[in-house]
Amino acid sequence: MIFFVSAEAQWVNNPALNTKLVIDGSKPINISSVEDLKGGAFIFWEDNKSGFQNEIFFIHMDGNGKVSFNAEGKKISELTGDKYSPVVSQNLPNTAVVVWKDYSNNKNGNLYAQRVYNNGNLLWGGSGVRVTPDYPNILDYSVCSDKNGNSYISYIIKADEFGSSYKYILQKINLNGQFQENINGILVSNSLNRKSISNIIADNEGGAFLFWLENQNNKSILYAQHIDSTGKQIWGKQGIMISNINQNVLNYSVQRSDFSAIYLAWQIQKSEKEIFHQLLSFNGRQLWGQGGKIATSKKGSKTNPQVLTADSTIMLSWTNEISKDKDIFIQKFNIKGFHSWKDDIPVVHLPRDQFGQKLLGDGKGGAIVAWIDKRQESVRPDIYAQRISSSGKQLWGPLGIAIASHNNSEKSYPSIVSDLRGGAIAIFKEIREGKGEIFAQKIFNSGTYVSQIIGLNAVLNGDSVEVSWYSANESAGTNYDVERTVQNENGSSQWKVVGNIKQATSNSTKYYEFLDRPNEPGTLFYRIVQKDNQGNIQPSDVSRVEFFKSNEKISLGQNSPDPFTDETTILFYLSEPSWVKFEFFNSHIELIKEIERQQYPKGENKIVFSGKGFPEGVYFYRVQSDDFVEVKKMVLAK
Repeated sequence: MIFFVSAEAQWVNNPALNTKLVIDGSKPINISSVEDLKGGAFIFWEDNKSGFQNEIFFIHMDGNGKVSFNAEGKKISELTGDKYSPVVSQNLPNTAVVVWKDYSNNKNGNLYAQRVYNNGNLLWGGSGVRVTPDYPNILDYSVCSDKNGNSYISYIIKADEFGSSYKYILQKINLNGQFQENINGILVSNSLNRKSISNIIADNEGGAFLFWLENQNNKSILYAQHIDSTGKQIWGKQGIMISNINQNVLNYSVQRSDFSAIYLAWQIQKSEKEIFHQLLSFNGRQLWGQGGKIATSKKGSKTNPQVLTADSTIMLSWTNEISKDKDIFIQKFNIKGFHSWKDDIPVVHLPRDQFGQKLLGDGKGGAIVAWIDKRQESVRPDIYAQRISSSGKQLWGPLGIAIASHNNSEKSYPSIVSDLRGGAIAIFKEIREGKGEIFAQKIFNSGTYVSQIIGLNAVLNGDSVEVSWYSANESAGTNYDVERTVQNENGSSQWKVVGNIKQATSNSTKYYEFLDRPNEPGTLFYRIVQKDNQGNIQPSDVSRVEFFKSNEKISLGQNSPDPFTDETTILFYLSEPSWVKFEFFNSHIELIKEIERQQYPKGENKIVFSGKGFPEGVYFYRVQSDDFVEVKKMVLAK
């Protein structure tokens, strides 16, 4: 039996609905996402679906918002113990590495790692790789990968149950899941001082730069160390003190820059919280002076520093609180640490609270910012986004644009990944009707959802299909490929270009039409691929039409709507009166309902399937008529 997976794009052109990524979740928490370097993303999360064991699941989503292998998520390990707190890193294209704390073999927990592929394969065996020997207490850990796909895992431990000393350790694992050191790893730092908040960046020469907070005289100090490919401590035995000894660091953010240096920003505790930052060269030189520079002189309490170093740009964003209102600001800096913009730029001009921001490069020297926004006092916050140009302009209007605006629902802090076209994909958890689920929303660099192509429609017109659409915000040299694919008993063919239309020359919003004469029956899907003279390509959403030809004995259509909540209609065409039987299966291929064999008249017919009493998820329907058999997939979403 062959089950067809629809070629239809998944993005929803409505921030109040969004694209649901995970079906049959329970209470997903600790959601992490990472780019696949192909315009899609891996998403990892904790969940306790069984009610007695905590697991970590993952999915892969391509650039069209389509989940690649299992919308319920796949477990990262076959181990039978509880698993907690995944941290992730992008690896080579279409792969990612995840590290978690696992209690299968040790009551105190061990660290395990797994490398996954975008088709759901577990590349380091069913259990993953055990990273640590037995320790009484693993306090914190982080992971990164280098350009060759090697993984670097750093972690902080108490050396014994009484916490008499704290150790910071580095472990290196190659593409095949083999240790490049012994299981004890490389000692980065060892002292009686409590350590916390580890971070790691590969040097792409077989070593890594490591960062952590260390408590001295009741203050948390930010430290850094470089471990080379031989395991040697390059920046002295104790590493480099980044923050001043009299500063109490609460948190920090760090990224590798394009200047053979690392950019760091940290928040310190004072009567009003302040943010300092530093550019640290690869040889350990602090380029902006010992202890760094204060990042902003703006009044208020500054929190949540977020750094961005993409596109040879150094940017810093923070949340600024004055008189109980929280606002998000951003500033660009040159290599000497001076402001590039005269004033710090607010991402929106609104009262009340905006906070929890995340940053992403837009590929043109600017930034995309996503945040939690409570612009309405009486309802729960929504999620918004703004694009800031390299010159400091708000490109998506003074209010930004909504990412998640489902009415009065509880939403998590967002994470954002690049679509590799100057836009972003935001991923977040949201509780709707008492159930926590994982959603995503794509935004193009123009600030439009799904595509700049609006109102795509495909309708039957005699023996032809009329395809029409509007297009907004066209760039120079735009043209459009009209593409078609068909779903039939043989599965889905590849997208085929059936026509091309050049850019219209008048009006800012343009209307286009194309008449297609298909030569095969079935469920036809149409999309428009927009191309400009810079080589940028943006596929549209997909329109579907049931195209039946009278010389076919039977043609089975895709159910509509799909996904559906209550009922869905299935069309089919008969060239002559025939006996037809329908069967319905759940995702475990268990028969859940059938319509007994009965005779239907010649021409177009339909049946209605009710989802009442069935849980949401993926289902299949199969039609049989004499020697004709065809199967299609449908999704019940409540």
